[in-house]
Amino acid sequence: MFNPPDHRLSVDEYTKAADALHVLTGMLLFEFARHGETEILRDQIARNFIARADALVRGIFKLWEIPDYNACWILHRTLLDRLFHLHDLNKEDQFEVFNDWSFKKQYEAAERLRSDPAMKGQQNGLIEETTPERKARYHRLVKNPPDWRRPKAADAARDMDVTFLYSYGYDYASRFVHPMADDGQEDFYNITHLQPRPDFGESAATVVLSNSILIASMIDQEALNASSLSWMAVVYDALDGVRNFLGTGTLDHHMPLAKVGVMFKEDTPLAKRREPDRPATI
Repeated sequence: MFNPPDHRLSVDEYTKAADALHVLTGMLLFEFARHGETEILRDQIARNFIARADALVRGIFKLWEIPDYNACWILHRTLLDRLFHLHDLNKEDQFEVFNDWSFKKQYEAAERLRSDPAMKGQQNGLIEETTPERKARYHRLVKNPPDWRRPKAADAARDMDVTFLYSYGYDYASRFVHPMADDGQEDFYNITHLQPRPDFGESAATVVLSNSILIASMIDQEALNASSLSWMAVVYDALDGVRNFLGTGTLDHHMPLAKVGVMFKEDTPLAKRREPDRPATI
């Protein structure tokens, strides 16, 4: 949807791009761990968004192999959801209230399971144990509920000036999230191998691979900007390199990634703690 047809690459080339981003992701996560002694909440959330984005991309490529293109679009939509969430969290500086809201929602969901007679004796491993600390935190949040709402995807996309990501990604993929009359038709032919098989547009479906890598790289950049760390320019160059590869398929774009890899092997820091009130690198 976002890359023109004349720039469409092969599945193998998209796989190489996903692998490159996966390698970069690993180095970014270890760099967060290097600076993790202060346990800054925004850094924890930022690094977790990066890790989740990488896992979703790898899941999309696994689903492609089945093939289950509809499920690829569903995970693509969840990628965009996380991009829009992270952008809103960073813009409004709401990491603390988001953390409290998440804890309260998760605690209440666990309590509903604990109080359900049908779940008695079947909760081991499903939910976290209630501790005095968790219970006290929950009661504090009940008295002062966190004032946070999930951002609307369309609003976040408009604020980021990427409404095409909403129209041709998030909104388009919604048709696969919710049941439609022809839901499962492609799966029927994939499983039975009956002929004649309708043309489901598999050749054009590779766009979900390209665009998922693109969105994951945008999540990475949003997370780096949201963190309390000041990242080396070569890290941003490496992200740009992955995106540029998606348009050309030229491996030269991975040169910044190779530089980051050398720095990582030599234990050279990829980031440093940002000075107070210092703006993020763009």
